[in-house]
This record gives sequence, structure tokens and C-alpha cells, in this order.
Amino acid sequence: MTAQPLTLFVWEDVLRDYTPGMVAVLARDVEEARRLVYEKLERDKMQPLEDEFGKEPIVATEPTAFIAWGGG
Repeated sequence: MTAQPLTLFVWEDVLRDYTPGMVAVLARDVEEARRLVYEKLERDKMQPLEDEFGKEPIVATEPTAFIAWGGG
């Protein structure tokens, strides 16, 4: 059996405080990516401001870069 390849899922403009955040997840599919995000948020005792992860993420299957400036 061949393992399902991993894909990078990226949500931009999420977890907004003074400036928006970005979440990147390496997973087999978008459902697994969302589950991993919610598990991590729960462990860190954080809550998304709304259903920010209901929107479709950017899906990267080829080499690419994402940049998020810090600030506040």
C-alpha cells in the first residue's frame, strides 16, 4: 500500500489580534488539516475568533513560499 502524499494547507488572515496571523499544516487532506488545527488550538487553550478554518485554504503541492510579517 502506498502512503498518501502530504500536502501543505495554508490559511491566511486568521487568528487576528492586532494583525492577522497565518496557519500552515502539513497533512494528507483538508479534513485532517482542520482537525490538526483545532487539536493544536485546544491544547494551547486558544479559540479561533470565528469559523476561520471553514474557508478553503491555499493548497500547496509544488515548491512555494509564504511570508507573514510580524508586527503589532
